[in-house]
Amino acid sequence: MRISLPASRRRALASITGLAAVLGAPRVSAQPRDVTWRMGSSWPTNLPILSEAASDFADSVGKASGGRLQIQVVDPSQHGIPGGLLQAVKEGKFDLAHTTAHYYAKEVPAIDFFTTIPFGLTADENHAWLNFGGGQQLFESVLAPHGILPLTAGNTSVQFGGWFQKEIRSPADLKGVRMRISGFPGQVIGRLGAVPVELPIGKIAQAFEDKQIDAAEAVVPALDALIPFEKHAPLQYGPWHEPDAALHLFVDSAKFAALPADLQQLVRQVAQAAALRSIARGLHQNAPALRAMEARGAIARPWPPSVLAALHQATADEIASVSDPDARRVAASLLAYKARVARYSVDTIGAVLATR
Repeated sequence: MRISLPASRRRALASITGLAAVLGAPRVSAQPRDVTWRMGSSWPTNLPILSEAASDFADSVGKASGGRLQIQVVDPSQHGIPGGLLQAVKEGKFDLAHTTAHYYAKEVPAIDFFTTIPFGLTADENHAWLNFGGGQQLFESVLAPHGILPLTAGNTSVQFGGWFQKEIRSPADLKGVRMRISGFPGQVIGRLGAVPVELPIGKIAQAFEDKQIDAAEAVVPALDALIPFEKHAPLQYGPWHEPDAALHLFVDSAKFAALPADLQQLVRQVAQAAALRSIARGLHQNAPALRAMEARGAIARPWPPSVLAALHQATADEIASVSDPDARRVAASLLAYKARVARYSVDTIGAVLATR
C-alpha cells in the first residue's frame, strides 16, 4: 500500500537521507601526487663504490616510498658537469645531486671539511660527528644560504695515500713530484714540494702515458683496479690523506620542504642507510681487489715515519692558514670531535686489529 506524505514531510525526509549518505560515506583524503626528481651524479655508472652509492640511494627511495618519490639518476656523460653540480642544483637544472663536498670548496670553503681532511675522521667517527657531534647542523647552516640541504649518502672508508713511480724515502723525495690529487690534501702535500695536478679519474692512465704526472691518488682498490696503476706507478703508499671520504647529496631545500613530512624523513633515513651500506660494500670489494692488484705487480707499503711526520705538520699548518670564518668553525668542530673519540678508536679497534 502506498502512503502519500505531505510535501513538507517529503522535503524533510530527503534532507535527512542526504545527510546520512554524506556522513556514512567513507572519507577519502587527498593523496599527494607522485613526484619524480632528477639527480645529477658526479660518478660514471662504471665506477664501483661511488656510482653504486648513488644508485643505492635512488633505488631505495623509490621502493621505500612505494613509488611516491622516484629519483632519476643522470650520468655525467649526459650532463657534462661532474664537478659543477652544486651550481646546477641552485639553478634548478637538477632537483638534487650525488657528489662530494670538496669539489665545491672554491665556492663554499667550509664544505671542504665535510668530505675529508688528512689524518681526520674514520667513517664511523664521521657518522658519529654528523649525528651526535653537531656536524650535520653545521653542514646545513653553511649551505642554507645557497638553498641547499646537504646529506651524507656514501662513504669510501680508508683510501691509500697514492701510487708513485719512484720510492719515497724522505720528505725531500716528494719535491717536484707531479701528483694527481685535489682539494685540501693537494694543498697539504703541496707544502712539501709536490705539484698537485687536478685530473678526472678517467684521464689518469693517459696522463701517465703522456708523462704529465709522476704519481696519483684515485679512490679505493675496487676502483683503482680499473686503472693499470701497476704498469705506470706500482708503488702504493699507506693511508694519510683520506681516512674516509664522504659522498653527499645536495638537495634543493625548497623542493625538500614541499615534500610531505614522511617523505622528508624517508629521504634522510635512506641517505644514511645508503652511506652505511657503502662502507660494507667497500670492505667487501676492496679487500680482494687489492690482493688482485698485488698479484699483477702492485706493491703496497707504509710511509717512512719521517714522511708521515712531515705530512702531519703540513696538515696542521694548512688548517692554521684557513681564513674563512665558516671553514674555521667547521674545522674546529671536526678536530674537537676527533680529540673526543680518536684515543678510544685506537684503544678498541686499533687494539683488535693489532691482535690479528
